[in-house]
Amino acid sequence: MKLTTARLVLRDPSPADAVALAAYQDDPRYLEHYPEPPDSDAIIATACRWAREAPRVNFQFIVTCDGAVIGCAGVRRAGHAPGAADLGIELAPAQWGAGFAREALAALIEFARIELGVDRLLAETTATNTRAHRLMQRLGFRRVPTTGPEAPFELALA
Repeated sequence: MKLTTARLVLRDPSPADAVALAAYQDDPRYLEHYPEPPDSDAIIATACRWAREAPRVNFQFIVTCDGAVIGCAGVRRAGHAPGAADLGIELAPAQWGAGFAREALAALIEFARIELGVDRLLAETTATNTRAHRLMQRLGFRRVPTTGPEAPFELALA
């Protein structure tokens, strides 16, 4: 499966994508928001498994620009009430500030609404990731009050 925007292609993953994810997940700027690098092999293995499931309820895409892997983004319905899903994205730090996250998430929001029939999206980031907070608010999400270390957001699509 593939989603296309003006500058990006969001496509299903392949096992070879783990190397590209690991390369940016070791960047100190990326690690400011994570206690340790994620397991990119496990992320890709799970995303590839999800891409083969029928019916498909989780969509984890590789974000590319001019053919280069610049991130990972997805919409996941498993474990949520009917009509709800969670949304997430990560980009290589070298790509931050170029509007790619907003462009990719806007495409995923439309995909979730039109193709998946989702009417409520949830997103979560760390409480310290203020760039992500601003992005969520620009996309129309509202922050859900919490006392924990996470910063949950919600968007009604109705």
